[in-house]
Amino acid sequence: MGPLTMLRDEWLIRSMMKRVGDLPESMFLPMLRLLAPDRDAVDAGWAQVIGTRQRHRRWESPSKAWERHYGQFVRELEFTATGLRAELGLEATTELISDAVAARLNRWLRVMMPMFGSVKLVPDAIYSPVMDAGVAFATFLVGPIHAAGEEPDGTLLYEIPECAMHTVAGTGSAQENSCLMGCKASCEKVFHAGGPMPLEFDPHLPGLSCTLRVRKAT
Repeated sequence: MGPLTMLRDEWLIRSMMKRVGDLPESMFLPMLRLLAPDRDAVDAGWAQVIGTRQRHRRWESPSKAWERHYGQFVRELEFTATGLRAELGLEATTELISDAVAARLNRWLRVMMPMFGSVKLVPDAIYSPVMDAGVAFATFLVGPIHAAGEEPDGTLLYEIPECAMHTVAGTGSAQENSCLMGCKASCEKVFHAGGPMPLEFDPHLPGLSCTLRVRKAT
């Protein structure tokens, strides 16, 4: 990853965090406090999570800044999502978190949506390389992405060998709830089947990799 790419990724993370970064504390944590049988335990756990927050350091590299911003968000999201899932169950918690994150992402991406809509106009002969370039935009969120071929119906396949949503948290293990709710379900609501660029994520939990499918709009 070159310095310009790292600067771009840091800017994108900062921009996205301004839209979604407060959700764990402003929306999900208050709900968890209301639902959990032991509010003191919730507060103690939250204090540990936010105790890892770090301020910007002088001469911090773009890649370190990227990991710091994103890693803290993932840790806070994983804590609140795990707690809510214990009280509400997987389906209800997924709906709650993915709706909230998708709404913020739609607001953040509103200027870019016309560009995604133009994908329908791309000729078949150059569709694959154009989509390769478009998918590369998502590296700021998931890390390196590699083209992995095409399915018979024209769906393009991409492999994410070690998703950043897992690695930036620094635990060495998969951030299952953040992955399923904050990434997969949320992004699939933004880039839904009826939209100009339908995406499907297939996380290989408990591993750290994921397969991304980019389907042609119908």
